[in-house]
Amino acid sequence: MRTLRGDCGIGTASDERADGLFLLDIEMRGCELSRIVLFGAHGQLGSEFLAQAAGGQWDVVPAPRDLRLEDSEAVGAFVRQCEPMWVINAAAMTDVDAAHLDPDRALRVNGLAPGVLARAAHQVGARVIHISSEAVYDGLSEVPYVEGDACQPVSAYGVSKLTGDLLTLTYSPDSCVLRTSWLYSRQQGSNFPTRIIDQLRDPGKKLSVVTDIVGNPTPTSLLVDAIIVVLTSPPDPGLYHVCAREPASKFDWAVEIATQAGFDPGRITPVSSDAYPTVARRPKYVDLDCSKFEATGLLELPTWRDAWLSEISTWNSRPGALDPSSANT
Repeated sequence: MRTLRGDCGIGTASDERADGLFLLDIEMRGCELSRIVLFGAHGQLGSEFLAQAAGGQWDVVPAPRDLRLEDSEAVGAFVRQCEPMWVINAAAMTDVDAAHLDPDRALRVNGLAPGVLARAAHQVGARVIHISSEAVYDGLSEVPYVEGDACQPVSAYGVSKLTGDLLTLTYSPDSCVLRTSWLYSRQQGSNFPTRIIDQLRDPGKKLSVVTDIVGNPTPTSLLVDAIIVVLTSPPDPGLYHVCAREPASKFDWAVEIATQAGFDPGRITPVSSDAYPTVARRPKYVDLDCSKFEATGLLELPTWRDAWLSEISTWNSRPGALDPSSANT
């Protein structure tokens, strides 16, 4: 894990003005910093970035929570007011089923807003790091996807994310799009591992998890490491796959979660996704090939199992140990 040290703090945006802009409260403490505007600071990725960047070499300005991405005029004005060197877009509408039910909003938030960010960043000479998703692919390939493969999303969410990727690189061609897969963190209830652990805490509960949905489980800490090395030593602009290596099914992942968290993996039953239909389709098999990013030499990417072992070792406790009746025997 990368530790950053320095003499300057994190900036904040506060006190909305009558014209809809926000005043900046920046603590500089006597040094020149590269300013970063961070969208999505309250999500699992944005909060992880703030935690790692605290006290570091950047002046990070989190966009206010009430600055809605759909408000393109206010978003663009905020970026221009901050005059950053970088804009990190970690904000998104990530609920795939909700995106299916409200595709117009998904397109505004995930598709059009990144274009507004990119255009505003370009106007002030800033570059963008935009976070994308494996959902842009159809999941029908028998080999790992590389950046040049055709994108054929199977959901409104995937369409919206692909639109954001394209608009980001159109309006800010010097920027980087980092396409990742199955993000998770310790943030309670916001991702697959924490939901699995919450359910396993009920000793009488058995879980059914699908075996035929496959991706690359990736901790937010790993993606933040990637963001930091891009900020520190920018590679050539463009699209990069960045995730933990090797594919895993949801079932494989759930078993590993239960095992390392101290629960009995025998309580998890493998099932087909046909038995659990969802509102929106998911791509069934997406394994991202990260060779292009690894070739930069900026960061070595671990396997998903090694990443999970490293991640849970940093959590405050082994959740299963708190409930002896559900622990492995």
